[in-house]
Parts: sequence; C-alpha cells; structure tokens
Amino acid sequence: MVLTPPDASADRPPPAPYVFAIALVILAVLCVGLVSPYAMLTVLIDGSRALVVLVPPALAGLWLVPLLRLGPLPWRWHLLLGSALGLGAGSVLVLVLGLVGILHRPIWIGILVILFAAGAMRVRALLDPVIAYALAFEPDERPKRRVLLLWLPAAALLCLALLAASNAPGFIWSEEAFGYDVLEYHLQLPKEYHQAGGISYLPHNVYANFPAGVEMFYLLAMIVFGDVLEIGTTANMIHLLFGALTVFAAWVAGCTHTRKAGLLTGILTATAGWLCYLCGLAYVENGMLFLGFAAIACALKTRPREDSDSQSSEAPREMQSDRTRWGWFVAAGLAAGFACGCKYPAVPMIALPIGLAVLMLPSGDIGRRITSGLVFALAALAAFAPWLIKNQLMTGNPVFPLANHVFNASPLGWGDEQTAQWERGHSLKPEEATIGGRLRLLWRHVLADRYSRFGPAIFVLALGGLARRTRGRTDVTLLLILFVQLLVWGLATHLYARFAVVFLIPLALLAGRALNTDTAGTRTALVLGVALVGMLWNLYFAVRLNRIESPNGAPASLIYEGQLPEYQYLKAVNDDLPKDARVLLIGDARAFYFRRHVDYSVVFNRDPFAEVVRLAEGNREIMGWLRQREYSHVLVNWTELARLSRTYGFPPEITPELFTHLERDGLELTRRFSHPVQAGLYVDLHTITPPPRQ
Repeated sequence: MVLTPPDASADRPPPAPYVFAIALVILAVLCVGLVSPYAMLTVLIDGSRALVVLVPPALAGLWLVPLLRLGPLPWRWHLLLGSALGLGAGSVLVLVLGLVGILHRPIWIGILVILFAAGAMRVRALLDPVIAYALAFEPDERPKRRVLLLWLPAAALLCLALLAASNAPGFIWSEEAFGYDVLEYHLQLPKEYHQAGGISYLPHNVYANFPAGVEMFYLLAMIVFGDVLEIGTTANMIHLLFGALTVFAAWVAGCTHTRKAGLLTGILTATAGWLCYLCGLAYVENGMLFLGFAAIACALKTRPREDSDSQSSEAPREMQSDRTRWGWFVAAGLAAGFACGCKYPAVPMIALPIGLAVLMLPSGDIGRRITSGLVFALAALAAFAPWLIKNQLMTGNPVFPLANHVFNASPLGWGDEQTAQWERGHSLKPEEATIGGRLRLLWRHVLADRYSRFGPAIFVLALGGLARRTRGRTDVTLLLILFVQLLVWGLATHLYARFAVVFLIPLALLAGRALNTDTAGTRTALVLGVALVGMLWNLYFAVRLNRIESPNGAPASLIYEGQLPEYQYLKAVNDDLPKDARVLLIGDARAFYFRRHVDYSVVFNRDPFAEVVRLAEGNREIMGWLRQREYSHVLVNWTELARLSRTYGFPPEITPELFTHLERDGLELTRRFSHPVQAGLYVDLHTITPPPRQ
C-alpha cells in the first residue's frame, strides 16, 4: 500500500509547538539584550559556535534511527533518537580519534562538514511529502494557545540561563567554588589534549580517567575555533544546548502517556532551577539528563496496551513485534550507556534503574523479560565500553579511580596512599554518616534546598497525581527508578546537592502524569494552576540567585589578564614572565587560564614536589630537583593549600617555613599577592635563580 498525502494539510503535525519554541528562544535572547548588550553578543557568538559543534553529529544521527527498525515514527522521535545517538556516537568518535592523535583542525572541520551534509540529506528525505504524511499519521492534539502561554516562565528561565552562560568560567556560583572543577578538569583536560595533539594518560590529574562524553565537545570546540582561553563561554553554551535537549526529551517522554502529560513534563523540566543553574557552568550534568530522559522515553514505548492511556497519541495500535520492542530496548540501552559516558553516577542512577524498568514494563513471560533486559544491558555496555576500555588500557582499572581496592591499579602518579585519600575525601563525616544525618542532608539539599532548584510544585504534582488515579505499571516503574536513585544518592555518594539532579527524571514524569487526556476541566485547571505557581516560585529564586552572583556577561580576559584584584597573579605569570617560562604550581590546580607552561598536580594525585621535600636530605637537594626539571618559577597558592588541607588533605611538608628556608639556597620571592578580602597569605611567586658556580 502506498501512502499519498492528502489534499489538505490538516492531518499533519501542528507546527505551532515548534514555531512557538523558536519564538520563545528569540524572546529570551532579546531579553538578554535588554539586561546586557555584551551578554547578548556573547550569546550570539558563542551560541553559534556551540551549534557548529553539536548540530552536525545530531543531524547525522538521523541515519542511525532506521537501523533500529522501529517502524513509522513521528518527527519528535526522529529528532530525539537522532540527537541522542548522533551526539553519543560523536563524542566517542572524538575520543577514538584523539587517542590515535587525530585532533587536527582541517580534518575535524571536514568531518563536521560531512556530518552536516549527511544529516541535511536525511532531513530532506524525511521532508518528502509522502514520508512526512506517514510521520504525521497520528491523532492531532493541537494545543490551545492559552496552554502554550505556560511556557512563558520557561522563556524567563532561559533568559537567566543565557545570562549565566555568558559569564566565563570562574565568575559565578559560590557553591561550586566559582567553577573550580571547570578550571581544574572539565576545560583544563581538553586544553591539555588540544595542546598535546592527542588524548593520553595524565599522571597529574586523576579526573582525566572520568568518562568525558560532554568534554569531548569542549575539546572539539577548541580544535575548530582554536581560541582556547576564550572557549569557556562556548563550552557553557554547549552545556546549555544539552539543557534545551533535556527539555525536549522530557516532553517526548511525557508524550508517551498523553500530549497533556508531555506538555506538563516539559514545562516542569524547563522551569526547574537546576537546569538554569547548570547552564552557567561547563559541566556534564545536562548531557547526562538529556540522555537519561531519552533512555526512559524509549523504555516507556514498550508499555503494553493496557498500561497506556486509551486516548494517548502514542497508545499502541497493535501489539509490538519482538523485533520492534527489542529495537526500543536497544535505543534505550544506547542512550543509557551514553549517559554513563558523561558521568560515573549515571551507571547506578540511570542505567541500573532503567534496566530494572525494562524488566517490569513489557508484558510476557519471565524469559521474554530477561531477554529484553539483556538486550538493554548489552546495548548500554556497548555505548559505555569505549571509556571502560580506555581506562583498562591506561590504568588497569576500567572504572578508575573508583573501586580501586578491588582492581588494585597503580598507574603512574597513583598508589595505595592515593586510593585511601580518594576514599577519605569522598566519604561523609561521622555525624553525617548516620541515618539521621543522611536524612537531614536529603532535606537540606533536595526538599528544602536554599536555592529551590527542584521547587515544591514538582513534588506536589507527583504525589498528588499518584493519589488521585489508579496506579499502573508505569507509575510503579517510575517510583522504582526514584527509589533506586534515592538509595544510591543516600548510601553511595557523599550527598552533594548536584548529584541529586537525576531525581528530576522520574519526578517530572510522575508530575506530568497528573494530567490525562480525560482529566476533567476543573482538575486540569487545578493542576496547571499548581504548575504555574511552582514555576513562578522557581523563577523568583533563580532571579534572586542571578542578582546576587551573576555579572551577566563577564569575559575571560578579566581573569587571565589579571584585571580583577584576586587574579593579579595570573597577569604576573601570563604577561610579565618570559614566554619560555616553566612554572610549578603548588596548591592551585586551576591551570586553565595560564598562558605559560605550568605543571600541577590535583590534590588526589601523587605530588612529585612534596615527595622530594619529604625525602630530601637538605634544601640544596630540593633546589637541585627544581633546576633539573628546568623550572624557572614556583607559584604557591596558600589560600587554596589551606582549604585543601582542611578538606581532602594536602602534604603537610609544604609550609611557609619551607619556602623561607629555600630562599637561602636559590629561591627568590619575586612577588607576594594579597587577596582583596581575605587576610593572611594568598599567593607567592618565586623565581629560581641559577645554581652557584663551583
């Protein structure tokens, strides 16, 4: 049977949601311009750069969708699956080519051009009138205009997210030590790979062994655009685009129940304070959330007919064949595996609970359920495997540095002492390790978060929806996912607030299910009213945080040129030292903004300088080691050293008295910097003088 398009276009997918989404983005950008014209310029330039990096692999991923043999799909599913598979595979491609030293700018520009051209061809094919009609062959639930207006608070949150992302890393979010992790490894490691021309084991930075699915796109941006120190805001925009994809994936996942549920799920996700907060940092959580939502959306497509809403646009018209159902499990597994490639916690908090959901959602005997689970697990393992193989080859532990007491890996720069320090540094204080202490932290970081980054509405709607309807298999599955995530967060992490962001996946879907197609008008109005109040609540806290912390468009040059008082030592290194200077950093591992060659060790890695100090028989031996390594200068950040000593631990041999003694044997204090607010020692810059003539 050949499908031909009808004369009228009334049965095609309504363009209103997509056009309205574009209009909201334009509105948000214009609002950014009203707040800060410089921030708007940053958004336009760096946002365009981010699109150049992400759009080609996302479009090329559309070619992977037919391989799953899922049958005719609406446009939203092509876009979701294409983006998830294309971006996941794209990050692995950067990793593989980086490992063999192929990080050359002309090659990668050519790859992006080819991917974009291939993706454009696939889009053109999907836009064929006959195929487009087939994609549109579903009930038309055209949203009402007044319902679309509920997205306006999301536009306001997007405006705040763009303002936050327009600040270079190092300016905002005191809770995150002003993006310390960004400057220590999220951007620093891609910078080192870019400068070295390849990806290799780094004995001075243990975080190089974390999965880095999102960081591969930061590296790609550095390769394509070259301006490494200015790439921080581009990285922010890449992370923000992953946040936008998270909202899209939440909407699609919600639509597996009803279009109304999809609308509410998407809005609640878009207006969650966490998403706005994370967009101001070149982190990885938005990528993990996007792929996590994509994974659960695919898993929900395998629900039996009796567990679907009778009037849902995605209710099965007939029982799925095993091939189609396994195709969805493969898609879910690949998305979950790519999520694990963004961050280790995704393994127990996304892949594991969704894997359990895969065993519960389908109908059939136990053998078919187990087979479905195996298909999901193998697909997830295949997507995550490149990072495991890399670590196994480089360190001897596929999940290094985790579980190192099991694998007992001792790569260069690591040993039993470092493993013990890692475990101490990521454990709770005795008073927090009790059940009461863990519950107090759950209350403080999640339910009563001072920044209200979940907000009360999502909890109210999730619980209220469960109380007001007959609970089906999907509800139980989502509750199971949330329970596993709570268990892992409470027992297997050090209960950091940001690690709880994955709760957003089951919470948003449960809250969205408070709306059914047949929900009465009064109840619909009540649910939407609660959602609107909750969105305005979250918006208030996001605006307040933005006003307190965000300068709305601060450029990186203010930091690396030392124009701010607390960063004057960077100007001394970047501008005053000769270009061939070689600097040893002690205490400070935020190496990203240094223009000169610097050596550093993160607090968990073996510190060669501290070991020399510990074993040396005198100061001359220490100075001899510094000269042998051809260091010209030593920079000590005493404030950071003191902080690390109080928290993760720092070699006790490194003291001001040590450097006072070394000054007698060839170490010259060049300049002492004071912090504009804090009292006491801040940063000292020393010059290593030539050895005395014999």
